[in-house]
Amino acid sequence: MNPVRDLIDKYYRSLPIGERALEDTIREFMPVGGCMLDAGCGEDAPFARKFSSEAVVVGLDLCQDLPQGMPMVRANLSRLPFTDNAFSMVYSRSVFEHLLEPDKVMDEIHRALKPGGVCVILTPNRYDYSSVVAQLTPQAFHGWFVNRIYGSNTYETFPTFYRANTPRYFKSLTQKRQGWKIRKLVGLRHYPANLIFSRILFRFGVLYDWLIAKLGWSALQPSLLIVLEKKL
Repeated sequence: MNPVRDLIDKYYRSLPIGERALEDTIREFMPVGGCMLDAGCGEDAPFARKFSSEAVVVGLDLCQDLPQGMPMVRANLSRLPFTDNAFSMVYSRSVFEHLLEPDKVMDEIHRALKPGGVCVILTPNRYDYSSVVAQLTPQAFHGWFVNRIYGSNTYETFPTFYRANTPRYFKSLTQKRQGWKIRKLVGLRHYPANLIFSRILFRFGVLYDWLIAKLGWSALQPSLLIVLEKKL
């Protein structure tokens, strides 16, 4: 049982956080017709399932066991096995922090998008305190911490590099590659998920979140939500 569920409901029920904000943004920019790519869909492919009744969605991941009964491809994001201009939308959830060569991935996404198509990305902010700790600790600690806090087999941890996890990266991307323009780039609030094991620490996390939101320090907020459009 989550020991801070009541605090999450109290302070974050009405906020557009994390996956809730991603879903709203996908719906905001969802193309009429066309095909969407879930880039890094995961073994359960929850977002591909969510939108499969509204659009043609192709899931892509490196996982060995991808869902059956849906269009799924096992491949690397830096070498997409699709023709040029294949998709009207590409979206990605908690993937970009794991990319070693984000520029190559963005080039491939750009190639696979139709002109006027959009790429929607939700990823942790490199400068959030959880991300800073992740960068300073070994991978073995990440696995131990996740199992200890969330339970064994909750989800698999992968190495993180945070090479494309700042507003500056995406702004510079549009300067280096003239084929992109930014439609949205915002920092998102989130409850302190890595502090749910302690009500006291969780309350401190909530206070920190409230403070940076009050001061308008979006560069320190836990997540980034980015919408890029492929220029016509």
